[in-house]
Amino acid sequence: MTYEQTPPAQPAPGMYPHPAYVVAAPPKNGYATTALVLGICGFVLMGIPFFIGWVLGGVPDTLAVIFGIIGINRAATLGGVGKGEAIAGLVLACVSLLSVLIGAGSIW
Repeated sequence: MTYEQTPPAQPAPGMYPHPAYVVAAPPKNGYATTALVLGICGFVLMGIPFFIGWVLGGVPDTLAVIFGIIGINRAATLGGVGKGEAIAGLVLACVSLLSVLIGAGSIW
């Protein structure tokens, strides 16, 4: 009794075989990144004199505080991903909003 060997299945010409494994993308925290970018923008723009800085810097700072809080909460569910970015954006926004008390954005 003889057994015939069948050749392994080959993909069609021009086709590639499927990979043996799939690598999942690491989780990302977009809220934390947004908080950091808005915090930096607000921190830089808050120093513009003649009350323009309050408008141009106050809006991004307010949004950075909101996104920073959401980013910290989301980092807790993602295992800490983006927590540092969220905290940095929140701190920059708070420092720049508190700088209004000493006259930032007014007449320097």
